[in-house]
Amino acid sequence: MARALLLARPGLDCQATASFTLPRALHCTARPELRLVPRAVCLDPRSRNFFSSKKEEEATTEEAAPQLSEAEAALHERIAELEEKNAEYFDKYRRSLADFENLRNRMNKQVADAKIFGIQGFCKDLLDVADVLGKAISVVPQEALQESQYLRDMHQGLQLTESQILKVFEKHGLVQENPLGQKFDPNKHDALFQMPAPDKEPNTVLDVQKVGYILQGRTIRPAAVGVSKL
Repeated sequence: MARALLLARPGLDCQATASFTLPRALHCTARPELRLVPRAVCLDPRSRNFFSSKKEEEATTEEAAPQLSEAEAALHERIAELEEKNAEYFDKYRRSLADFENLRNRMNKQVADAKIFGIQGFCKDLLDVADVLGKAISVVPQEALQESQYLRDMHQGLQLTESQILKVFEKHGLVQENPLGQKFDPNKHDALFQMPAPDKEPNTVLDVQKVGYILQGRTIRPAAVGVSKL
């Protein structure tokens, strides 16, 4: 008689079984073959493979996190250092520009002053000539001028010479300072003596021994004066 057997093959659903009726002569048990197929091994520590566990993956992630944090900290430190150096160099650059601008302004002023006051030494030498002319004109008495035509002509010639030299001075920015009756100014006047003058305010110029000269607003010779006192 034939015997009914239920055979289940591996890999098939247990419910998907079938009954077979085999002859007695062919009654045997079939054994399935087991084959191992090699699978690809993933070497990326961030991905899980067949042999890795969740704990190993978490341990790998925790090891990688501090390394990334240290790298980021080093990068931020380097950026801060470069920004500090950049600010330092930019400050030095601005200071250099300011120093150069100040130097350029000083050089321009020196050049302008050299053009204006280059004749200062020459003017000082001519002041003595002007003083001699002024002294010669002032010492001639009026009575002598009325008596002698020759002396009168000479006196007139001296006056013309003095007038001409003062015009030349004025042309080059040199003006005469005669502060008679003015308030004493220590920047323009040199007080030689004091004299009592109750009807005048103190430090009023009452006598001028020698006139002063001013070149382009700069006093090159102060006027020698006498001032009043209480």
